[in-house]
Amino acid sequence: ANETLLGEIDADVRGTVSDDAELRGSVVVAEGATIEPGVVIEGPVYVDAGASVGPNAYVRGATYLGPDVHVGNGVEIKNSVVRRGTHVPHLSYVGDSVLGQDVNFGAGTNVANLRHDGANVSLTVKGERVSTGRRKFGVVAGDGVRTGINTSLEPGVTLSGGSTTDPGERVRRDR
Repeated sequence: ANETLLGEIDADVRGTVSDDAELRGSVVVAEGATIEPGVVIEGPVYVDAGASVGPNAYVRGATYLGPDVHVGNGVEIKNSVVRRGTHVPHLSYVGDSVLGQDVNFGAGTNVANLRHDGANVSLTVKGERVSTGRRKFGVVAGDGVRTGINTSLEPGVTLSGGSTTDPGERVRRDR
């Protein structure tokens, strides 16, 4: 749904964009949003009011950054929905994922979003693992999730609202 809806947007920049940032394609930067130096955004991307991106971040491929989201230094976000008040502050990768409200990813949190065996990623729905129909699919993180630094999240993992991880943890199963 995200890819379809964002595929229909036209570029519209009303927020503050550094002269040292680069916007490519259909990018919306809402009023009150800030894009810092060194940021590259490849649309379709929608950056909502109050969101801040950068410095030195890369956002691409059908991504929605909700109100008051913070994407920090050295972060890449691809083809994802990041909801209100969520922070991915530094040195992290988030791909093909949905992050709920008020999530905080510790430094170095990385989402694995690709199965190298060619099979589709499965996700738990109503207690059963079902195929997403996609070879690339990251994680679903509920509201208030917190990850410790250097957390690795496997493809198709669901972190229920309020879940936490330990520093350096590799998460292979839902919580």
